[in-house]
Amino acid sequence: MKISRLVIFAVVIVVIIIVALIAFTALQGSGPPCTSTWNCAAGYPIQASGNVAIAGQQCVNNSTEVVCIGGIDANGGTRDEIYAAEISASGNITGWTLDSVHYPQYINGQSCVLSGGYIYCVGGSYDTNGDDINSSYYAPLGTEGAVGGWSSTTGFPIAADSQSCVVSSSYIYCVGGNNETDGQAADSVPSSSSWFAPLSGSGIGTWVKTTPHPTNFFLPTCVAAGGYIYCIAGFDENGNSVGATFYATLSASGIGAWTSSTAYPLPASGIACVLPSTTIYCIGGVTAGGSPPTFTSAVYTAQVSPGGISSWKSGPDYPNSLSTDCFVSSGNVYCVGGFDGSSLQENNAVKYAALTSLSG
Repeated sequence: MKISRLVIFAVVIVVIIIVALIAFTALQGSGPPCTSTWNCAAGYPIQASGNVAIAGQQCVNNSTEVVCIGGIDANGGTRDEIYAAEISASGNITGWTLDSVHYPQYINGQSCVLSGGYIYCVGGSYDTNGDDINSSYYAPLGTEGAVGGWSSTTGFPIAADSQSCVVSSSYIYCVGGNNETDGQAADSVPSSSSWFAPLSGSGIGTWVKTTPHPTNFFLPTCVAAGGYIYCIAGFDENGNSVGATFYATLSASGIGAWTSSTAYPLPASGIACVLPSTTIYCIGGVTAGGSPPTFTSAVYTAQVSPGGISSWKSGPDYPNSLSTDCFVSSGNVYCVGGFDGSSLQENNAVKYAALTSLSG
């Protein structure tokens, strides 16, 4: 029996569509569903053995583009890829593009900031054993999220990961973290050390030690605005999540004296906090270590001022419990992937919400 070419062509088209739908579904990963508050954007596309997930990456953004660097894939491998995405006029992210330039080495747990059109990244772990580096790199962020060539610059004074760095008035300030005090590839210990350095188109200047944080901790979340730094929670030196918060002034002379402020509503570490103006928004976090760790989906907001952090208010929960990485653009907060309690222990979901919907 003869089959017409038209029928054969139709069958081929159907097969292509089915394959495309399967591929699209795979790229969406096993992330949580959207909610009335949290919208779904295009999932992060990094793959390992057919699984799509990312955690431990660092994302920086300008008003229309976001760039995410490195991270840990679904197999627990450290990556050097850089993906960029455009934030549409409607606020959505509809796709990610692999940058032709990779980070100079495999990396996760580094701290990156954006200043004056340049990305600056400090420290991090380069393998699955948590071995740290003190290397620092910088690169220009071009149009459409393209990253220029990376250049080595002044290394951090000590090999470290999970420190929290902020930028203010063309200076970078880094606080706490796991420090390998006995040299690279040595055991790491939580630190209270704080360092700062000037930033320019030539890289990072000389690092100078400044006022140490009151506690030894790692995976804190520090944010800066209006000449102040606010550091929230983290793991203490015993590996317990804590809820203490501290703030201090920032200047060309370093970090001023630290002052205790309103404690976070629950002990947590690896919280994703953003501070677009005078309201801080904090999402998720690790509430208890161990194997596996325990995560939260809680969202809290508070006002900040030269007098510290005000009382915290609860907002609509994130769609699942996790420790993620978030950024702010045009009145929305966006969160990319993260460690969670799923079978892969991380996901590739990208969610975004209007800031007004989180704080009322």
